[in-house]
Formats: sequence, C-alpha cells, structure tokens
Amino acid sequence: MTHVEILKKHNLKATPQRLSILNTLEMYGHVTLEEIEKYTKVNFPTLSLSTIYRNINEMIKKNVVSEVKITNSKDYFEINKEKHAHLICKECGKIEDFKIDTQDIVKNIQSLTNDKIIDATLNFEVICKECLSGK
Repeated sequence: MTHVEILKKHNLKATPQRLSILNTLEMYGHVTLEEIEKYTKVNFPTLSLSTIYRNINEMIKKNVVSEVKITNSKDYFEINKEKHAHLICKECGKIEDFKIDTQDIVKNIQSLTNDKIIDATLNFEVICKECLSGK
C-alpha cells in the first residue's frame, strides 16, 4: 500500500508534508523529531518543527505512525506495523525491530493482575552484533 493510500485509509489528507514525513520514516526506520526535520527540510526548507510535530501527532492519533519510547532517550517514531519488540543497542544506539508474539505474555500478566492490558511495548537493551565484533 502506498503512503497516499495509507493516509486516505486513515482519513488523513495526503499532503506533501505528510508524505515527506512518511518517506523519511520508511527510509530510516526509527527517527527522532529532529531527524525528521533535518530530512524533510531538504524538500520543504520552510517547514517548521511545530508543523512536523503537529502532523506526527495527527498520524499517531490515526494509527499511521507509532511513537517508540526509549528510557533516557529522545522519542523515536516509526510507521505503524504489526506488533513487535525493539532491540536497542546500548553502544551505537541502533534500533532494530524484532518480531515477537506478545499474546502469551499479555495473557499471563492479565491473569496475574486482573487488569486489562490495552497496549504493550517491549524494548530490549542489547549490544548489537556489529558492536560485539568491533566493526
């Protein structure tokens, strides 16, 4: 599905600014607000950080974009996709998606707490294979 189709499916206008933000997220995977600004300013030099932030928030509300919260770090953003965990390298900062089925974990926690889990985010702090090998 194209970015235009994704935005229309979620009742958002496919503005050039939103398309540029989605292209940046597609190209770089996990990026901070400042990185989005840096990459989108190439095509839209007058685009303000507040406009980018407003568009990101709209896309988060409509489940087009997800916010990746990392302890003691800036927030990162990514295009919404199926549930997954993140492997975050403590050496180089690389963030990698890791497909994992969290249903059993969620069911187990719900049965232990009698709470209803609405959403779950799993982040694993790692030292990536590149940093381990010294590259």
